[in-house]
This record gives sequence, structure tokens and C-alpha cells, in this order.
Amino acid sequence: MTSKTAQLFLEEFTGEKAQEFFTLAQSGSARINFVGKSAGLKYIITYNENIAENESFYYFSQIFSDHEIQAPKVLKISENRTLYIQEFLGNHTLSEIIEKEGLSERVKVLVKKTLQQLADAQSKTIDLIDYSKTFEYKKYDELPITNDLFYFKSFIADVLEIPYHKSSLLLEFKKLVTKIEDLQPTGLMMRDFQSRNIMVNDEDKIFFIDYQSAMKGPLIYDVISFLYQAKANFPQDFKNEMLDYYFSLWEDPTIVTQLKRSVKPIQLIRFVQVLGAYGFRGLIQRKQHFISSLDKGIENLYAFSESWEEMEEYPELKNLILQLKSEEIRSKIEMIIAKK
Repeated sequence: MTSKTAQLFLEEFTGEKAQEFFTLAQSGSARINFVGKSAGLKYIITYNENIAENESFYYFSQIFSDHEIQAPKVLKISENRTLYIQEFLGNHTLSEIIEKEGLSERVKVLVKKTLQQLADAQSKTIDLIDYSKTFEYKKYDELPITNDLFYFKSFIADVLEIPYHKSSLLLEFKKLVTKIEDLQPTGLMMRDFQSRNIMVNDEDKIFFIDYQSAMKGPLIYDVISFLYQAKANFPQDFKNEMLDYYFSLWEDPTIVTQLKRSVKPIQLIRFVQVLGAYGFRGLIQRKQHFISSLDKGIENLYAFSESWEEMEEYPELKNLILQLKSEEIRSKIEMIIAKK
């Protein structure tokens, strides 16, 4: 896909020449995003050869648009379904604002807005979504949970050659899968719900992006993904305050109780999954954003494993996590990063 082809696609849509057109930097995705300005308005133009992924994005975007959930409207799709034009929602992600301002009063308000709009999206879409139209998984059940655990095993434990008892670890994985499968309540789970996937416009309105991997799963999953993301590094008291705020958005006491019971198991699987992703994107693909997040990802997982009482039910996994803090493993990580 050339920039010129994408630009022509935009110009066909607006009926005017583009005043500006440039490519955005790629992160962890194979998608190519362009920003174009034509007829006085800005647009995002996206190219992605993975049509199944695109179809999921188109489907969820339509659902969100129909129910006034803040997300980009898809304005035009190419005949072969690989190229599409979206609304331009702002120049900055919430992640960029957090990086610049830290935990400012503005950031606190934006975090609250994000959680409020997430709860709104979750409640509006209960029993509404056809999960057969999802991209990779219909539901966060045995297959994706196991895949997340093996991501950690393969791209952290095995790449760093950390010793562990294989059958013991796999039995603990199986036990953890069962625990997470049973968590309630379930509904829309956007999967990669982090501040870098939240746009903020000039009026401080927030919009969700990058939700094509959405599936049915525990409602608390996206909350944990958002509040405990390594890059944001929110202080613990603020995370606790925001968790309580999120719980307050649900009126049914049974749902609130279920949400609270789900927090710790989801923290564990999310920390494990994220660290596995950092291993793959950072240690294998050598992408700087993920390399720079490795230390915090390890620290988050280690601190959690030391504080959760039920971690004793997973001794092999806990021992593996403990070894991540050793000087030997730190040296291995530095050696891998230093290699060209």
C-alpha cells in the first residue's frame, strides 16, 4: 500500500485534493494509518490486509455508532475491504497527555470520564453484540486464556531460559484458566483497553479506538487493563479510588460483588499477558516502546505475586515470577537488548 493510493482514496471520498497527507508511526500492529486533510477536514485512513480484523472493526464501529458510544465512525470502505476512512478524533492520545502532565487534575478527570464511558458501553451492549462477528475469539475462555499464559511462558520464561517444572506449571495454568472462565459478570471486553488507545480531542472529549480484538469476557478486564497499565504508572491509592468509582457506576449489588471478586484473578492474567507481549514485541521484535516497558511490567507482576494471598495456590508460577527479579535474569535481558 502506497501513501499515494491511500491519498487518492481520500480524495475520491471528499471530491477535493488533499491539503496534507502523511503516514503515522506504527506500533504493535501491521495496520498502516495515514492522516489526511481534505475539504478543510482531517481524516484517518487505514490500510490493513487482514480483512477478518477489518470486518470486526467495522462491526463494532457500527454498534458503537448506533448506540452513541464514543468511537470513530467509519466513513468509507474500499471494495476489497482493506482500506477505510475514519473520523479524525484528535491529535493526542490519553497516554501522551499522561506522559506530559503526570497525574494532573485534568488527567484525573479524563480517567474518570474513561471509566464512566466504559461502563456505559458495557451496559448498553449487554445481550446486543453478535460475538460470532469477532476477530480472533468469541469469548475469553479456555483458548485465549491459555494463549495468554503460553505467550508469557514462550516469550519470557523460555526466551530468558528461566528453569521451571513443566508439568507443575501447566497444571497451574489449567487451574487458573478454570478460575478465570468462571468469573462474572461478562459482556463487552475490548481487550487492549489502554490509554494509548483512547483519543482526546480539543474539548477533552474521549473516544475509544483499536477495539477490533473485542470479545465477550469479564467486565473488569478492561478496567484492570486501563488502571494497571505499566506506562501510566498510576499510584496505588489513585487506582483504588478509581476502582471504587467504577464499582459505584453499577447499581446492582450482586454485580458489584462479582466485579470485586474478579479483580485479583484478572490482575494476574493481565500482568502475565502484558509481560508476554513485552517479551515478544520487545525481546524478539525489538520495538522500543515495549523494551522500555519491560522493567515496569516485571515489577507489576512481581509486586502482585507477593501481595495476593491466593498466589500460594500457584507455587511454580510464583517461583518463576520471583526469578524474574534476579540479577542473572536482569543480565540476560540486557544482553538480549544489546544485541543488534
